[in-house]
Amino acid sequence: MKKQGKKFGIILIIGFTYFIWIRITGIAIPCLFRMRTGWLCPGCGITTLFLDLIKLDIKGAYNANPFLFVTGPWIVIFILWDMKLKYEKRQMPKAGNGILVLYLIALCVFGIWRNIVRYN
Repeated sequence: MKKQGKKFGIILIIGFTYFIWIRITGIAIPCLFRMRTGWLCPGCGITTLFLDLIKLDIKGAYNANPFLFVTGPWIVIFILWDMKLKYEKRQMPKAGNGILVLYLIALCVFGIWRNIVRYN
């Protein structure tokens, strides 16, 4: 559990540092997919989503990436569940892996949908 806690702490520190960097410079990491294709990837808007959540701008966060806004809490629960199972030295049930596959399919469908809606 210490190892997972350390990884989580490092991720939090990196995220906080990135947040401070954006607030000071206004420069964020661009989406390479969008730069190459001009289309929004399924994850486009995630930085804006987090920045808006920090400012408690719920509407702005939702508009930045509705799919991740709605499913984000479930992702957190799934990650915590996975961490608990690893701590207990247990495997993720097959149903959990199936849910993950369905989630990734839904994320891809959202990515396609948001570009169809955007260009029509």
